[in-house]
Amino acid sequence: MVSRLFSPAGFVLVGLLFLFPFVGISCSAPELGSVDAGFTGFDLAVDANPSYQVDSPVADMVARDQVAMPTPGVPGLAIGVLVVLAVGVACALLARPSTRLLAAAAAAVLAVVLLVVTQVVAESNLVTAIVDNARLLQVSVPQNLDPVANEGYVEDVVSSRVGFWLALVALVALASGDLVAGIRSRESRAAGGAHPRPRSR
Repeated sequence: MVSRLFSPAGFVLVGLLFLFPFVGISCSAPELGSVDAGFTGFDLAVDANPSYQVDSPVADMVARDQVAMPTPGVPGLAIGVLVVLAVGVACALLARPSTRLLAAAAAAVLAVVLLVVTQVVAESNLVTAIVDNARLLQVSVPQNLDPVANEGYVEDVVSSRVGFWLALVALVALASGDLVAGIRSRESRAAGGAHPRPRSR
């Protein structure tokens, strides 16, 4: 029973890690002030606006609706990850151990791929949104926005945070563990079938 529940518990743990920050923005420039924000995995799933910490003059621009705070724009991808995690949990309902473990390993691998794609697209969308905002503001504000209008600079201030890395490590560990256990279970079953016990008279 413990071994049957171990893999589903891992998928549930990864789901709980969506409560932690996945993507962050941290920027400070003399003429613009500073911005710090973190998007949790669930923020990505619902395309929510997190609580930004901004200092003047960025805060003044936001107050005058000159700046629209960017969002990652990946709810479909993030929800896809959560759906695959749910499928991984549901694998516990399969009766045959080898099938159950190999199916869970496949779900974990798919979740890894979707998670990485979600993260890459989220960071790319944030970079594009920040650069676009800076270029629109350049014509109407006295501050020098050249650094923020440069994609190379903005790519350095948008980064992956702890929730993403923990979820990635947990999923890789799940995929590896379930795959090895599934192969061993199948081999054990095959060996048992090749040497049937003699019938008792």
